[in-house]
Amino acid sequence: MIAGILAGVAVLVFAAVYFEGRRLAKLTASAPGQVTRVVVQTDSESDDSSTVVHFTYAVNGETLSDQSTKAGDVSDDFLQGAPVTVCHDPAKSTETEVYEVGHACPPR
Repeated sequence: MIAGILAGVAVLVFAAVYFEGRRLAKLTASAPGQVTRVVVQTDSESDDSSTVVHFTYAVNGETLSDQSTKAGDVSDDFLQGAPVTVCHDPAKSTETEVYEVGHACPPR
């Protein structure tokens, strides 16, 4: 019974990592961006935190906005108003991930 549950959890974790890796591999184009808002969230039960980075970026003359959730408190890396690199899918510019300036796309 426990072995079955552990195997199920392992499959779910593997699938999540696999599909996230495939999503990130498609983000081959880069665009300059700017942080518009940063929110650090802390889970009161586990004391784990995450940082939601809101940002704008420009693709083909159009200004777009998105947000990305990062593990832990990385608010010092993404200050409001700071420039960032936005990696995006050239076929779907709304599929993004945000990084500090100078990060290469696709994300590694």
